Formats: sequence, structure tokens, C-alpha cells
Amino acid sequence: MRMKSILLTGVFAVMCLFGHAQEQRDLKKEVKVRTNFKPKIKKAKRIGEMPNVADTLSFKKRFDYSIRSKSLNVSFKPGSINAAKITNTPLKKIHGHSFDLAAGNYATLFADYRYDNLNSKNTDFGLHLQHYSSNGKLELENGSKVKPDWNEFLAEVYGNHYLNDAKLSSRIFFKHKSFNYYGSPLSDDILGKSDIFDYDNQRYNHVGVDASYETLKKDANGLTYKLGVELEYFTDKYNLSEIDLGVNGIAELKTGDGLWSLGSSLNSIQTNNFAYWNSHLQYHDVNSTLWVVNPSYSLTVGNFNMRLGVKAQSILGNDSEFKLYPDVKFNFALVDQVLDMFAGLDGNLDLNTMRSISNSNPFVHSGLDVANTSTNYRIYGGLKTRISSQSHALLSVEYADIDDQYFFSMANKALSEDGPLSQTHYTNKYAVVYDDLSKLSLTGEVDLQVNKELNLYALAKYTHYSLDGLEEAWNMPNFEMETKANYQFTDQWLFNARLLFVGERNIMTDGKLAKLDAIADMGLGAEYKWNDILSVYANVNNIFDAESYLWYGYPSQGINGTIGLKLIF
Repeated sequence: MRMKSILLTGVFAVMCLFGHAQEQRDLKKEVKVRTNFKPKIKKAKRIGEMPNVADTLSFKKRFDYSIRSKSLNVSFKPGSINAAKITNTPLKKIHGHSFDLAAGNYATLFADYRYDNLNSKNTDFGLHLQHYSSNGKLELENGSKVKPDWNEFLAEVYGNHYLNDAKLSSRIFFKHKSFNYYGSPLSDDILGKSDIFDYDNQRYNHVGVDASYETLKKDANGLTYKLGVELEYFTDKYNLSEIDLGVNGIAELKTGDGLWSLGSSLNSIQTNNFAYWNSHLQYHDVNSTLWVVNPSYSLTVGNFNMRLGVKAQSILGNDSEFKLYPDVKFNFALVDQVLDMFAGLDGNLDLNTMRSISNSNPFVHSGLDVANTSTNYRIYGGLKTRISSQSHALLSVEYADIDDQYFFSMANKALSEDGPLSQTHYTNKYAVVYDDLSKLSLTGEVDLQVNKELNLYALAKYTHYSLDGLEEAWNMPNFEMETKANYQFTDQWLFNARLLFVGERNIMTDGKLAKLDAIADMGLGAEYKWNDILSVYANVNNIFDAESYLWYGYPSQGINGTIGLKLIF
């Protein structure tokens, strides 16, 4: 075996030497190698992405500390706690009576008493008595001194009785007003002439009673309704009288997000002793019935709600007429609970009575018969914002088209078929003239609770009148403004300030155009709360002592004030 290996080795060496010699001889010979062999490198086996190194060395942090304690002496010693006892604590007394009494210059006296029953679960009722009078002297433009005696009185009893699902309400009242026609007296050039309105004082009495029944169902989708009746009687010192008997009702039915509503009222008014517009004192009676029907549908969807309806009004009897008006309202919350946009379209027929006219201007002559006024349409819209939980602001615009709007004018010159007619030689009683008009009004209102102590309020209104026949809107101002401020200085002291501004007004007297100056009435007040029962207060009006006229011929009081007290018991 060993011999074979030696032989093979020898043979291999001889072959190598022979090959080398042959290569040296064929150095320039071209050699081509053909083979199918393709070398490949096998994939290496990867152990891991990164090698893991385990550190076998570990150590622990150790430190030593110590606290050197020191005693601190304190003087506190806990005391014993007495055992709790249950006692009967009396309820806080509810005050149902309030009394207000004040007096001031111009012989002014004011008194107000109220009583409200607050202890019954099913019935509440109250009593209210109020008196106001003033009769100090005033100086007219001609230098004469007059006494503008003024006296008002109110007495009313009201109450509610609650059933399981309904409420009964009622009210009985009596109002009294008496005053002097203290304006300009007779002119010297007409002394001795006939005068059909020669009285120099007036008295109005108004008494009434009303009752109603209203359902209070808990089911929101059920039918609810309210029915009421009323009876009122109005009279003056010169035998004019009005009786108003009326019934009214409203029914509502909720279906889903919508609410169907139907309201209706019927008022029959009998007026006696109206005065004719002529040179002889003649009287006539008027019987009119006003019927109103107002169906509507209201819908609330998200931040949008609307009301779609119509109002039908008909006057039966004297001066019969029928009117149909829209009744549409929209409200959209632009920013929830912050900013709302609203708009509407409606109209109304006003049945003017001696009671409603005397409330607007008490210095009209007795028996004044005023035509009905129709607001053909009124379109309005605006924005209202909630500044905080107790503050808000409003900006609105309104346009109205009105037929037979009345304006107050002195009664010594009236218009008749024969031309200007003198009804009275007094220049201190008012009548009315009429015209059709359109008016555009802009109103802004802000009620701002600045903080817990201070509240500010302001209201401003500008109105532009466009008339068909009259030169001006007599006695109607273009601009009105009211501002108030209340400041709670301490728990006991409350201060207030107020400003009433009425712009210039054009008037017609004795057939001539005149103008009343603007009114700027500034007032201040203070109240001191002595305790929960007694408070004292003082108010001052017209502090600049400005001469002003709310009605031509009737100057207002100069600087005037009252001091009073309030009792709650």
C-alpha cells in the first residue's frame, strides 16, 4: 500500500514536469475552454439581526441617612364634643304685607299697600290699594298761576285656585282719575262767545271684573285650552259711558314638533253720549262688536322655530268693516343661547274707545268719537343677543302701513265740511285729526348686568313718518330715549339714576304750526334698607329744573322730589 502511494506520487510529479515543458513549447497556442459548470455560493445561515449580549455584572445603590428628631411643644388641647341634639327650628316668617308711603313738594302724596296670601297650597289671592295725588301751583306762559290738581286711585282684588289639572283665576278692580284742565285759559278776544266745552276739570271712573279657566295638563301632547269672560264699565264726569262685555278663548294641540292653536274673542261695546263734530252740542250713541279669530301653526326644529297664521277681525254695528291680516313669526338661533335672528309680518284693527284714547291723552274733551285704526301690515326683524345669564341686547327695525291714524290737535280749530270750525274757545282741550301714513322705526335696547352691584339699561327709538295729507305727525316725536342705572353700594345702600329724553314735536294749535321743545328729565334716587322690615328712600326728578311740555299748554312740574318709607311685615 505504501508502495502504491510512492508510485502514484512519482507519476504525478512526472506528469507535471511534462505538462510544464509542453506549455513552454506551445506558449502562443489559443486555448478555448467549454464547460456547463457555474459556481454558486451557498447562503449563509444568519443567527440574528443583532447579537444579544447578556451583562452578568449587577450592582445596587445604597445610601445611609438619619433624622435627628426634636420635640416641639404645642399648647393645643382637644376639648370634649357635646352630643348632638335635634331641636324644632321655626320656619322663616313669610311677609305677606307691604306698605309704601311717600310725600314731596307740589303737595305730592303717594301710598301703596299690598297683601298676598302665601300660606295656601291650592289658593293664592291678593289685595292692592294705591293712591297718588299732586296739586301744587304751576306758572303758565302768560304768567298766571294755576293748580294742576291730579288724583289717581286703584283698588283691586285678584286670586288663583289650582285644581288637579286646571286653574281658576279672577280679578275685580276699580280705577279713578280726576284732574284739572289747567292749560291755557280763555283768550281775551273771544270772551262772551259760545263755548260748548266750557268745563275746567274731568273725572274718569273705570270698574271691571274678569274670570278665566285654564287647563294645566301634564301630557305635553294633549289638548290645552283657556276660556275667559270680562265685564268693564267706564264713565266720565259729563255722562259719557262705555260698557264692554267680552268672551275669549284659546285652544292648543301639540302634535310632534308642531303646535296647532286657535284663538278667538268677541267684545261688544256700547258707548253713550258721543259728541258730534259741529257747532251745536249734540250727542249720539255707538254700539260696536269686535270679533277676532286667529288660527296658527307653530313648529320648532332644532334652532329654528316659526309661527304661521292669519288674523280675521270684523266690526259689526256702527262703522262695520272686515279685515284679514297675516300673523307670521320666525326665529333662528345663529349661535345657540347667544345670538338669535327674528322676523315677522302681522297687522291689527284697533277699535278706538274713549277709554283707550283718554289713556293716551287725558286732556281730550268729553265725548270724543275716534275712528278705528287699521295697521294694514307691519313687517319687522332684528337681532337679539344674550351677553350673559342676566344681560341681553336687541336691535330691531320695523315698517308699518297704517290707515286712519289719529293725531292729537287742539280742539279750538277742527275741520268740517264747511272748513275750519271753532268748537271751543278754550285752548286746553284736545281733539283728533286723521291721516294715512307709513312709518319706519329703528330700536336698540341694552340691559347689562356689569357685576353683582351695577346694572345698566338703555332704550333708544327713532321713527320716521311719511304722511299722505297732514304736514306733520302732530305731537309725535321722532326720537325717544330712556336710560337707567342701579348700583348696590352695600347690603343697605342702593342708588339709582335715570334719564328720560323725548325729542321735539310739531303741533297744531288755533290753525297755526308750532313746535314743542325736547324733554330731558334727569332723576336720582337712593334707598337705605334699615332691616328686613323697614327701608327709607328719596327720589328727585327734573333735577335741572327744565321747563318742559308733554302736551301743549300743560307745563310739567319743575324740580320735584319725594321722601318715603317701605314696610314689609
